[in-house]
Amino acid sequence: MIKTKTRTFNISSADATNGSFKSVVNVSLPDLSFHMNNIQNAYLNVNHCEVANSFYVVNYTNDVIVINNIAYSVPRGNYNVNTFMAQLLLLIPAGFGITYSSITTKFTFTNTTTDFTINGASPLSTINSVIGLGTTDVTSTALSLTLPFVVNFLPLPRINFRSNFLKLNNYSSTDNSSDIFLSLQNNAPQNSVINYNNQTGTKFLIEDKNITSFIIYVTDDQNRLINFNNVNWYMTMEIDIEYLETPRLTNISSIMQSGITIPSMLQ
Repeated sequence: MIKTKTRTFNISSADATNGSFKSVVNVSLPDLSFHMNNIQNAYLNVNHCEVANSFYVVNYTNDVIVINNIAYSVPRGNYNVNTFMAQLLLLIPAGFGITYSSITTKFTFTNTTTDFTINGASPLSTINSVIGLGTTDVTSTALSLTLPFVVNFLPLPRINFRSNFLKLNNYSSTDNSSDIFLSLQNNAPQNSVINYNNQTGTKFLIEDKNITSFIIYVTDDQNRLINFNNVNWYMTMEIDIEYLETPRLTNISSIMQSGITIPSMLQ
């Protein structure tokens, strides 16, 4: 008869190995053995998790603008259109102006004395998608330049929990990876908690029966580690172990009927 034993593991990023980022966590599985002969299968599911929406819109992955081949780093944080324009004007040279159209949702840059180029093709430029720049250099005409695309001050739309421990056959088209075991929808306001409950009962087969620990990486879609700014997230995992129960033999008669060899000390 096959029976199931469930173990629950409560995980916290308090033990993260990448400091205040809180996005690389080593998970230990104490006293858990999958390699016994009577183990049939083992499955893992994320029962629920609570994740802080504490990461910034402008962060270490998208904080550099390049103008006339000079890089400027924008302080990391959460911005809207107005606060971003005010901050950027403090960084770039005097004579620049920035306006925003609520109709097209685009930025227009101006300069009082000379035409200029915003270098979207520069490998140093990472803020392109935030300001609506694209990936090519664009140059002003008559001292004015409207960027080609809309601004984007939205937070990350989803958060990916990854591990190669499960040997998944999942797929992410952004980076062709297969190691995402939970893609969490970000449906919470900034500085609040994103809650997840496994309502579908999704679980994954554990193929490595010798595993005693594994690492969780929390990334964006480009597989870049998320910076949670020293705020912890929490996850509860369940591991279901299916095992073949050996019938209990209570007397010599039942042992002989079962065909089990009787130890010499009982003969």
